[in-house]
Amino acid sequence: MKFHEMTDDNSNYISAYEENWLKIKNNKYTESILIFNDEIIKIGKSSVDQINKLILSKHNSKKLELIIIASKDNCEMKSIENYAEIIEQQIGFEFMTSESAYRTFNIVLSEDREVAILVKLS
Repeated sequence: MKFHEMTDDNSNYISAYEENWLKIKNNKYTESILIFNDEIIKIGKSSVDQINKLILSKHNSKKLELIIIASKDNCEMKSIENYAEIIEQQIGFEFMTSESAYRTFNIVLSEDREVAILVKLS
C-alpha cells in the first residue's frame, strides 16, 4: 500500500508498505526497526529488555509522547507487562495492527510530536 506523500523531508514518514517491508525516505526496510522522528534503528532480534533500554535512553533526550508497537503475530512483543518500566515514565503506549500503526505514526509525526514506532518484520 502507498500513502500520500508528506512534505517534511526531515521526518521519517512511512511512505509505503507491504506485509514484510516498509519504505521510509525511499529506503526499503525488511528487518525489525525502531523508528523515531529523526532516527531509524535496526533492532534485529533484540530482546524486549534490550529494546526497553534503548527506548528509555532515547526518551531521556527526545521526551517521547507516544510509543506504538506494530506487530502481526509476535505475542512476546504484545505483552504489556514487558513494557512496565516505559509506562512508568508516563509515555503513551499503544499496540496496533501494522496498517493502523503506520497511519497513526504518520499522523502523530505530522503534528510535530515526539513519537516512536517499533516495527516487527520477518
